[in-house]
Amino acid sequence: MQANMHTNVSYGVKYQARCITAVRADTHRTRFLVGTLSLREENEVHVIQLSDNGADLRCEGLYTHQPEIWDLASCPFDALMISTVYASGGEYRASIWKIPERSKGFNTPQLQQIVQLDGHKDIVKSTLWWPTGKHNQLVSIDEENLYVWALDASEKSAKVQGHISAGRLQTMSAGCWDPHDVTSVATACGSSIKCWDLRSMKQANTIEQAHAVQVRDIDYNPNVPDIMVSAGDDSKIRVWDLRNSGMPLLELPGHSHWTWRVRYNPKYQELVLSAGTDSVVNLWHVSTPSSTEDKLRSTSGSPRSPLDPLLRSHHEHEDSVYEVLQCQCKIYIAKWRALCLDKDIGEIGTGVAWSSYDPWIFASLSYDGRVLIDSVPHAIRKKLSQGASK
Repeated sequence: MQANMHTNVSYGVKYQARCITAVRADTHRTRFLVGTLSLREENEVHVIQLSDNGADLRCEGLYTHQPEIWDLASCPFDALMISTVYASGGEYRASIWKIPERSKGFNTPQLQQIVQLDGHKDIVKSTLWWPTGKHNQLVSIDEENLYVWALDASEKSAKVQGHISAGRLQTMSAGCWDPHDVTSVATACGSSIKCWDLRSMKQANTIEQAHAVQVRDIDYNPNVPDIMVSAGDDSKIRVWDLRNSGMPLLELPGHSHWTWRVRYNPKYQELVLSAGTDSVVNLWHVSTPSSTEDKLRSTSGSPRSPLDPLLRSHHEHEDSVYEVLQCQCKIYIAKWRALCLDKDIGEIGTGVAWSSYDPWIFASLSYDGRVLIDSVPHAIRKKLSQGASK
């Protein structure tokens, strides 16, 4: 098992990058995908693999994807199928791609486009694959709309099965598909979180003012229904029970600047990764108390804050784990403190991902193209493994 690894292992991408994800369909080895964001060069998707002893991280495949990649997702049932959101001709688009067989020559092979998800008129933010198992549905989200697609890879076609409009006053920035109820998708809408019913194509639930300002990321607890974690521009991380969303179950201090990504561990619900514009990746121990006990709030009625939830902070990244300021038709690369030349600030965020093979291993990506692999401390692994066996 690769979980014997403890020290950092790194890999360098030659261009700037903001997207990293695990190869979800590969449950026999730890592999990640990295998508680059170069303004002038042909962009690439790197397939990187951790060695069995956890001491080496190497490139297993390099593929051309010409436009800059703003979002990257891996198909849960086919390791060679991915989706990307990319900027092309001043517009943001989404497509499904097939990773080709390895080339024996020296040229970098081109990703094979299966189908483009046409229909978006606003800036596309992300694509979401059906959360578990083999299924031909996926979702694409732009600033105002959510589309449900039926994908036929063999016919290279995708048809719209449903459409939801959030309206211009509810700009969507991120989304997550409920693994416990596949008829529900949640999106970050400004400072709120909204859950959408894919059967009626209407809003089913909402958490108003989930954060003081913009909600940047959300993730469902993969093991406990109705539990969700969120991150926002107020730097905080909050855990919610969707059955009683008036106040968060738990609040973590987050980061010293904006908190841009948050991810539950795929197996152990107590482990949460986060990253932000302070160049730090944090590993948290999030203990959600039993709903039958009155431990969710303090006597003052405020969200409960654990005494020492932070297991480890990683400060190895020099750049804030990707920093990009977008100004209308031009994109300026800058430090997060730099002044934006226009009032419209676009995406600034973080790349973090858990391994699909080994739940103790995780990866982080900084904007300068540096990938770091690390693992959960041994003492925490032992404690969680003993708890899971009871």
